[in-house]
Amino acid sequence: MPKRTYKLICILFFLTAVSPVWGQSDSAKKEEPQPPALGDVFKPTIGLGMGNLSFFGDLYTKHFQKPSVSRLGYELHLSQPLTEAFQLNFYVMFGKLGANERTLKRNENFESMIRLGGAQLMYDFSNFIKNQKHVRPYVLVGVEGFEFLSKTDLKDKYGNTYHYWSDGSIKNMAETSPNAQNAVNLVRDYSYDSDIRELDLDGFGKYQERSWGIPVGVGFTMAIGERAKFRWGTTMHFTFTDYIDGVTEGSKGVRKGTKANDHFMMMSASIHYDLVFKKSDRTFDTLDADHFKDIDWLAIDNGDEDKDGVLDWDDYCHNTPEGVKVDAKGCPLDEDKDLIADHRDDELPTAAGMIANGRGVGITDEMAQKWYDSFYDSTGTGEGARLVNLDSAKGKKGTVNPKIQPKQFTVELARYKGGIPSDEMAYLLSIGDVKSFNLGDETVVYAAGNYEDIRVAIKRRDEFKAEGLKDSKVGYFKGEEYFSLTDVQITEEIAAADKKFNAGAAETNSGSKDQIIYRVQLGAYKSPLSPGMFKNAGNVIELKTEDGYYRYCSGSFKTLMEAASGRAELVIEGYADAFVTAYKNGKRIAMTDAGATYEKKDQGYKENLDEKANTAGAIDKSKVTFSIQLGVNKKADDAAFEERIKDLKDVSKQPTSTGMYRYMVGSFKDYNAAVKFKNTLVDQGHRDAFVIALFNGAVISIQEALELVK
Repeated sequence: MPKRTYKLICILFFLTAVSPVWGQSDSAKKEEPQPPALGDVFKPTIGLGMGNLSFFGDLYTKHFQKPSVSRLGYELHLSQPLTEAFQLNFYVMFGKLGANERTLKRNENFESMIRLGGAQLMYDFSNFIKNQKHVRPYVLVGVEGFEFLSKTDLKDKYGNTYHYWSDGSIKNMAETSPNAQNAVNLVRDYSYDSDIRELDLDGFGKYQERSWGIPVGVGFTMAIGERAKFRWGTTMHFTFTDYIDGVTEGSKGVRKGTKANDHFMMMSASIHYDLVFKKSDRTFDTLDADHFKDIDWLAIDNGDEDKDGVLDWDDYCHNTPEGVKVDAKGCPLDEDKDLIADHRDDELPTAAGMIANGRGVGITDEMAQKWYDSFYDSTGTGEGARLVNLDSAKGKKGTVNPKIQPKQFTVELARYKGGIPSDEMAYLLSIGDVKSFNLGDETVVYAAGNYEDIRVAIKRRDEFKAEGLKDSKVGYFKGEEYFSLTDVQITEEIAAADKKFNAGAAETNSGSKDQIIYRVQLGAYKSPLSPGMFKNAGNVIELKTEDGYYRYCSGSFKTLMEAASGRAELVIEGYADAFVTAYKNGKRIAMTDAGATYEKKDQGYKENLDEKANTAGAIDKSKVTFSIQLGVNKKADDAAFEERIKDLKDVSKQPTSTGMYRYMVGSFKDYNAAVKFKNTLVDQGHRDAFVIALFNGAVISIQEALELVK
């Protein structure tokens, strides 16, 4: 490389080192008594890359070379940031340029070794694209010096000169030679061993094989780690020489070239690594160095949070209720092996081989058939049954543990056999822990609270009476059954509570009267929906209003953020049009009064606070499907049954809430298509097959599904 090039690089390197203090006044410099650390001034990044070198010069008809026939080039970068978006790149590059022109008039070739060094100023738009992991474009311009050594391929390895004939062949003598008939075919060996300058074919003499160039490039860069970046780009090197290919405007005869200088282009990919990387450069939060300073690791090693006698490190079942007996792994005991822990088991022991429900109660054939007829019989034999309780051991033989089912007291607020008025509906929904249940004669009871101490329930009842609910009364649940209490029974229960608990006054935890309660509305429907429709919707309240619609809402949230989060989860579960409403002091209030704000485009929207105004459903119809049930079995691997259905494709097996396994095949959006497929299965011998409807994987009635997909 020329000495002048090295001098230029050294000068630019020095200017880069002092660039952070350019433009500072003398007073500013005096304010910094300590010189900056080397890492604050010089923060180099080193890069390695490779790519294709393409030639643009006198050869070829169009004077440029296709990238597919270009040569390889290699580059080494050392970069120094100047500002947020500008950086100075020092680089060296080496590789080969070459070209082969074969026409009827001219046959020229060359290959040149290129060695280059220079500096570039690069702008990468960082002041606009802050995220370093995003793809960011860049542009660059610079100055460089380079040298070249160009050679041509004129002879083969045996010293025979190439002669190009008009028929496209290469011979060892000219086509016009008197002995041309004795010419022998040659094959080029592409060994460039004849120095073009030394041949002096055009009389140029000992011209300089070095020059200057102006690189201009574009590309993109992207971070691939904390300290590494990937860069891809194309740089055009505009040179000040026309001797790279040995052909110029001054060449003789058919060798005559153009006026333009020779140029070359580098299309490359490179990896760049930050040599000086400090924690202060990080754009993400990190923990303080003393974050774990005061932690007692020994106490953690020996911790037993649930106090079951098994250390947390060895405990397979954390948060075991206090006093529950556990095994060596810290899991609650299950003596009857019904997969329900003893402390949650309502029936001890469950008969061997009997499937138990979620409360450990063995399911008899009669219970399973009744449940099946109510929910899975598409023939309508179970029509009219809305809820069958399989979680109660009432009427069954066996030992029931009464301590697991204490009375749960609640405050009955109101009963309705018809529709509930709109204003009373709003009042009930403003109560955070309100719930509803059906007595079976179309009477719906609305109640609040769930207490083991009756005195708490009485205090809560008195609060409701003071607010105007004169008919409020105390009742209790025993298992799934509900009972209202008379005054005499209340007196007896208070005496029992004084013995069981302390004799002092009980305190309620009903929340402030002025508290805002948020709920998520799940729509209004002309017919009541089965519990399966709200399997994944949490605690759902059903309200039948005066207009004959059944309205459903989920949740009781204390903040708007919780309500919005709950609504988002419900939308994902299939309740696409669910929306949030707010209640305060027994009335529904506008969302804007509850702290919500609308986007600018919706600021003119006015919320309708009439509970009866919304008569649309929120359920996503696309979640409703029809399938064919082939059977329900007690075993997960019923070999005999699976043998009968082995020829059917895409059979799915689904566990039921009763511990059995349902076999299904097919999934249809159209009910008629499902019926047609069911008939085909019956003709094939599957006579027990029938159509079922599902919402989000939960079984619902056919009538309900058809109503939803209208």
